[in-house]
Amino acid sequence: MMELLGICWAFLVDTGLTLWGIVESVALFGWELLVALHVNHPRLEGLLVGVALAWLLARKDKHPLIRALSAPLNLVISILDLAWDHVVDVYSAVTITLKGWVKRSRDWAVGLVRRWAWDPMMKGLRWTKEKLSRKEEKKED
Repeated sequence: MMELLGICWAFLVDTGLTLWGIVESVALFGWELLVALHVNHPRLEGLLVGVALAWLLARKDKHPLIRALSAPLNLVISILDLAWDHVVDVYSAVTITLKGWVKRSRDWAVGLVRRWAWDPMMKGLRWTKEKLSRKEEKKED
């Protein structure tokens, strides 16, 4: 009887060790695959992570465990969306401000040129035109 129990015990121990060896081999294979992806193919790794996260996000409402796992992803997406909105707001505000500064600077420069060069030149040309027009009127009379 003890021999039969010993044989059963040896079978259970060997089966457990074999199963543990299979689990260990699968885990080591997965780890080495992840390391090889990370080191040799980072773009493929990013693509796979993105696809996995998109899969989780698409199925988050159907399963409570996936919903719990995707909550941090949803938080990250919400934070990124908020950050993007702030970046767009800052960009538009800076753009509007810079355009205003450029327009005011250009208007100031045009005003200076007009006040100090254009208007006096046009005044002189009008005066010359009027003077020539008077001379022509005198000749015709």
